[in-house]
Amino acid sequence: MKPRIGITTFFDSKPRGVYSSVGDHYIRSVSAAGGLPFMLPTAPSEAELGAYLDALDGLLFTGGADVSSVLFGQEPSRQVTNTCLARDRFELALFALAHERGMPVMGICRGHQLINIAMGGDLYQDIHASLPDAGGHKQETDSMEEPYHHVDILDEESRIFAAFGERRILTNSFHHQAVNHLAPGLRATARAPDGILEAYEGDDSKGFILCVQFHPEGFTRRFPIFVRLFEELVKAAVAWRA
Repeated sequence: MKPRIGITTFFDSKPRGVYSSVGDHYIRSVSAAGGLPFMLPTAPSEAELGAYLDALDGLLFTGGADVSSVLFGQEPSRQVTNTCLARDRFELALFALAHERGMPVMGICRGHQLINIAMGGDLYQDIHASLPDAGGHKQETDSMEEPYHHVDILDEESRIFAAFGERRILTNSFHHQAVNHLAPGLRATARAPDGILEAYEGDDSKGFILCVQFHPEGFTRRFPIFVRLFEELVKAAVAWRA
């Protein structure tokens, strides 16, 4: 049986109601890597979290709205205009229980930021408000397949280096927030040329954690090498289930 990978969703307001949604590129990328994707609606109660995890072998925390700054002890800056505290709290609780179980997790963009907060780190609420000399990180395009800036891989012993086999890759970029202080138990494995953190991993003392700030799921069709990041999660899920 293929490993079952839970994929977090977001609230999507439509004229006829509110839906739980996620981009198809996440689903397609997990499937291409050999996983069986499961969409996870935001649970009405934390009592359901255990039941979610009982059915899964790994978790993928997806992109989306800004993580609320109140969760890391700050009031929002004026650049933070789109948050969802219900989703934040659900995903933080989901991560905490998954981490307690040692379940493999991967975070992308917002997920990369949320997992750092869950483990005790914080964010730049807006990159250019905090770091005026930083480079571009939010490309304006409707296509997630368009490359934007380079990412330098710092550690040849990292999973991200294992996936790509080189020290510099070209990625997309769709964020205005970024990790500031990296939480204990996590290690930086890639940065943009301006120093913004683009990838980190867990120290493996309590399970697999792989997080990236860019959107590899948006590249997996045009640049299939990016499927390898999802294969790292799927391999970890197979090992964890065993």
